[in-house]
Amino acid sequence: MTMTHKRNPLRRTAILGLITAAAMTALAPAAGAAEAGDTGESRLYAPSALVLTVSDGEDAATATPLRAVTLSCMPSPGGTHPDPQKACDALRAVDGRFSALKSDGTRACVKIYDPVVVTAEGVWEGRRVQFERTYGNSCVLGAEGTPVFAF
Repeated sequence: MTMTHKRNPLRRTAILGLITAAAMTALAPAAGAAEAGDTGESRLYAPSALVLTVSDGEDAATATPLRAVTLSCMPSPGGTHPDPQKACDALRAVDGRFSALKSDGTRACVKIYDPVVVTAEGVWEGRRVQFERTYGNSCVLGAEGTPVFAF
């Protein structure tokens, strides 16, 4: 015994209608801006949203968290970071490569080992990010940590 399935043209039309309506709703703000004479560029963007932490200890798995903030750089700088504009600018300058972040290095610090570990997890321009770095102490973090970890 064989079973045959009849295609339902009304169901297919309804599904296509829902897809079309969803697409039109998503595009409506961009189309409205263009009709209103807005000369700004409307485009899609890759998300950039991160959770940054500073912890006491040598590695993130065993460290005691001290502070945590969120940082969002697209479509505009925001989050709970105290200076999201500077942090986003610093990350853009190194194409989101946390290991490439550098400071001016002009601050002198005591050579007492009291480790502080920083982490960054989330998405930078659509790419998953997971970063961890240990500094000798909080002064070294302040000297080398750049605006990204200044919170």
